[in-house]
Parts: sequence; C-alpha cells; structure tokens
Amino acid sequence: MSASQPQPQPQAPDKSPIPIRNFDKDRYLSRDWMERERQALWAHTWLVAGLACDVQTAGQYFTFEIGAESLIIARGTDGRLRALHNACTHRGTRLVTEPLGVLKKFVCPYHAGAYGLDGGLQGAPGASRFSNGLPKAQLALRAVEVEEALGLVFVRLTPGGITLPDFLGPVLDLLRPYRLETMSVTNDQSVSHTCNWKAILDNFAELYHVPFIHPIHRRMFECATAPIELFEHGHTAVYVPGGVTDSGFPTPEVPTDMLTLQLRAVGLDPEDYRGRVAEIRPALQRAKRAIAQERGLAYADLSDAQLSDVWQFNLFPNIILSVTPESAWLMRSRPDAGDPGKSQFDMITLVQFQGSAEEAQRAKGQDGVAIGTHFRLNGPRPDDYQRPPRDAFTHEDIIAGRKSMTVTIDEDISLLARVQEGMASSGFQSVWLSDEECRVQHFHDALDACLAAHG
Repeated sequence: MSASQPQPQPQAPDKSPIPIRNFDKDRYLSRDWMERERQALWAHTWLVAGLACDVQTAGQYFTFEIGAESLIIARGTDGRLRALHNACTHRGTRLVTEPLGVLKKFVCPYHAGAYGLDGGLQGAPGASRFSNGLPKAQLALRAVEVEEALGLVFVRLTPGGITLPDFLGPVLDLLRPYRLETMSVTNDQSVSHTCNWKAILDNFAELYHVPFIHPIHRRMFECATAPIELFEHGHTAVYVPGGVTDSGFPTPEVPTDMLTLQLRAVGLDPEDYRGRVAEIRPALQRAKRAIAQERGLAYADLSDAQLSDVWQFNLFPNIILSVTPESAWLMRSRPDAGDPGKSQFDMITLVQFQGSAEEAQRAKGQDGVAIGTHFRLNGPRPDDYQRPPRDAFTHEDIIAGRKSMTVTIDEDISLLARVQEGMASSGFQSVWLSDEECRVQHFHDALDACLAAHG
C-alpha cells in the first residue's frame, strides 16, 4: 500500500467514544417527524442518487425518488450531467417513470410538452393559445445540484452549504482505492419494506445482532471485535476481518465451507490448512498480492487487510456501502412518501471484472454456480454483458422465498418488520443502546443536528 494513502483510524467497539444518549421512538412512528425530515434533512443533505456508469453518454438518464420528490439525472448532448425535477411545468405531470434508459428529449405523456436533456422547454402543442405565452426560461425543468464522486452521482435539492468533498471528508480517500467507478452492475434490486427507513440504517450500523441471526458470518468473519470509526457529518465505518472464524466460538480444526471457497478462489488447497485455520487470513492476503502483481491488477494502493477484509461505510444519511477489491454492495434506504412505517430498500451489486476465466471458474461450486462475489476474481467482463434492469418487489416476496437479496440481507429484512411492529407497542417507549451500538447513536446525533440546523 502506498505510504501516501490514507489510513483508517479505528477503535475497539466495546467502549463508545461518544455519549450514549438514546432517543424516543417517535422518530420511527411519527408523521410529524417524517415531515421534519422532508423539510430539513432530505432537502438539504447530499444524497446518492445513483451510479455514474448509468449516465456516461448523451441521452442516458436514471430517475431517483426520495419521498415525494422525483428527479431525472441525465447526460446532455453537451456532456454535462444535470439533475432535474421530474415534473412537467405545465400541470405537474411526472415525465419519466422508468428507472433508467436513453432518451433524446423528455416528452410529457399528458399534453406532449417537450423538454431537452438540459431541461429547457422546447415547445408545447397549441403554443399560440397560451395567453400568458410560454416563457421558456421560466418554464424549464427546475435543476438541483449534482456532482460525481467515487463512481456515484450525488444530488442536493437545496443549493448552498458544505461542498461534497468536505461532506465526505476522509471517507472519500479511504474509498478511492477500491475504484468503484470501474466496477459493473450485476444486480439491481429494490424492496418495499414495512419499517421506517432509519430502522434499516440502524441495522447496518451495528454488529451486535450478527451472531444471533447471521450464522454464516461465524464461518468467514470476525465480527465481535471488528474495529469501528466515526467521522464528521454522521458517516461511520466498520472494518470486518475476513478469512477467519468468529472468536466467540472455538477455532475449527479444518477450514469452514466459506473459508474453503476463499482458499480455492486464489489457488490454495484447503487441506494445507488443516489444523492451521488461524493462518488462512495472511495466506489469502499473500496469494492475492501475488496474483495482482502477476496479472497487473490495481491492488497497489490497497493494504493487506483490505485484500481479505470487508470494509463497510455508512454514508449519512441513508447509504450503506460494503466493499472489497473484487466487489461492492451499494445499499440505500429511502422513506415512503407518506407513511413513516414504510420504506424502500435498494441493493446494487457491483463487480470488478478481472482475472482469468479459469480463476473465475475455480471460485464456483461443484454445480457450476458462482458463490457470491466477494473475495474472488470474477474473470473478464463477458462479451454479452448487459446492465441488468431493476427488480422491484416486496418484503413479503423475500419472506415467502420468491425473491432473495442474499442470505444475510434476507435475514435482516425478515426481522425489521418485527422491529417496526414492536416499536408501535405501548410497552416500548425509547431505544436503549449499548456501547457496541455507538455507530447507531452517531447517526442519530447527526440526524438531530441536521433537523436543528434546518428546522
């Protein structure tokens, strides 16, 4: 790893570096809270709207919904990226409903008014019958701030305030070596959930629950002592060691099924680690480093720990980004337009296509089915690759087994509806956090500060 690269400043998770204040349950249930968030949070904070790879060429666009707001993010013929309110200035009709696509212009489906990719009004049928005229500057689609960073597109509904680099702070440099901008989308899912958007963020801000509902993690991660980091503006991180087993359980004599997959993926024989399971993590790091040097992979700016571990960053207010050199999960929690007990949860899987086809085949199970995307070289990008469309479904589809967002995420979703139900009980009044949940507290402190600043 280059000496100039930023280093994390982690701390043990067992003692909170900030006061645990706890908070009332109203923020998950109250419509008043929901309205305060709409006015003070969503209107003033930098938000991840989508992926830069979806708007590389002129005419490419995607839509972004946050509560009642809808935006079109589009690349113009002049090469500029713009974020425009998805509302016709004639009578308010939503112009675009598809999640992403390619258009030469935006045409209102109601009265056929046309707007350019820059949001400018091009014309409307019967223009001479508008006695007040059609002032094009006044009737252009309203634009909002938009910037690109780390392969992501950020928007801010209300202009002014902190710049995006200052908002992201050290997180920007810690994420840069993963080169998210060179990854490809292999899955795009969105689930309608029956819980408040913050309950989802809380879930991904602590590992306290992991030993109890995610047994697969015991066989490949050390979550109990994973160091954490708190950043300005509400961002947090957790650095989860991989290539190990949970220290809360006896170290196995032979590699677990998940460790076996990781060893084989980099050409190591699991039998060589019988009685030596504690040596697997550094062995994986050495093997990956050697492969990277042999094949010219861009791992030079990654530390040894990054080669074997999962680094998860929660970007305030609503992004969870779980990264390895080979892949990333971009997860996003969004509020419902009118019900505080509902939300949307998005999950986009990004893959770094690299390595040989043979290496990718080694990382598959005996039935030829690929096992996950983390920790393995995924082979070259297929000639017939196409960006998958968004698959939208409900949390009931996951409970019934009709859809899946990976075993781990499915387990989280199955519990979160019960969290929301329990919060509505008169027997529960306020959250009571442990020091191990200080990332939850840090997020809510930032939320409170944002509401106070813009309320």
